[in-house]
Amino acid sequence: MQLFSALARPFVAAPFVVTGIENLRNPGPRADQVAPVVKPIVDHLDWLPTKDPETLVRLQGALSLGAGALLALGKFKRLTTLLLAAQLVPALLTEHRYWTEDDPERRASERSHLLKNAGLFGALLLVATEPRKHPRVEALRRQAHDTRIKARAEARHLRKQAATEIKHARKEAALQVREARREVVGKARKAVQH
Repeated sequence: MQLFSALARPFVAAPFVVTGIENLRNPGPRADQVAPVVKPIVDHLDWLPTKDPETLVRLQGALSLGAGALLALGKFKRLTTLLLAAQLVPALLTEHRYWTEDDPERRASERSHLLKNAGLFGALLLVATEPRKHPRVEALRRQAHDTRIKARAEARHLRKQAATEIKHARKEAALQVREARREVVGKARKAVQH
């Protein structure tokens, strides 16, 4: 499953990267498109660094490019997907208003774009909510950790046991050497006496 996730992330990120580059290079058309809808909203937000539509489009483009690139690379997945999803909400609300179109072809095109954006929004939410680690992998990792701890404890026990056995073997060898010396000395004394 992680293989599919790793393959899907660049596809989800690609529209944001491309749009970000386009908005940074040429913000004019996009600023003209969103200015009538965004202008009343922007006028009420005092915390924005600027109210110029072109500058706002450039800021949005930089955010889109940066977050899209990070998502494609698999870095900060939750943060980048949430940023991109939050960025997509105004576009869903203000762009591709197909119900205002009179031309049937234009209406179908705008509806299709709106549905694609909605699908992209859903894909971002799926990426944002995917589990951090697969449960089976986590269980295997925990099992390997427990096995390592048990192996270390067993190794310590075996080292202590081996050290104790070596100590006993040395004592036994020293006793046998003393007994052998006593025997040799005793035989030598008997031989001298005879």
